[in-house]
Amino acid sequence: MMQALLQQHLGKSFVVESAGVWRKAAGAPANSRSVMVMQERGLDLTPHIGRWVGDIRLTDYSHIVCVDEQAAADVRALLPSQADTTIVVANADGGGIPDPYELGLEGYRACLALLDAVMPNVASEIAGPPAARS
Repeated sequence: MMQALLQQHLGKSFVVESAGVWRKAAGAPANSRSVMVMQERGLDLTPHIGRWVGDIRLTDYSHIVCVDEQAAADVRALLPSQADTTIVVANADGGGIPDPYELGLEGYRACLALLDAVMPNVASEIAGPPAARS
């Protein structure tokens, strides 16, 4: 969900990809509840296939956006010490983005609402204010 929303905010001139810190999710499709709440928004997550951050070259990215401080720590542990990659925690001041997995469909809708609120700030941190992206 975060990838799709961030892509909308950054526009087509930015490449936004998704990978997670939970290795077991690699190769799995998007969670059915994520697919459902994004379909309500007119966004299709069905092509999504999970990837593990350890399987990609993280130094190819200028920014990596994480859902919380633990995910950020996991990513930092995989980055070389001299990496020039900026780690951003979405909603850092609010403790990150809570995992809605055990909260049912309403939990996913609440997560999407939080992402809606914080993605403009994340996009600005990456690319500057919206006027600078036009």
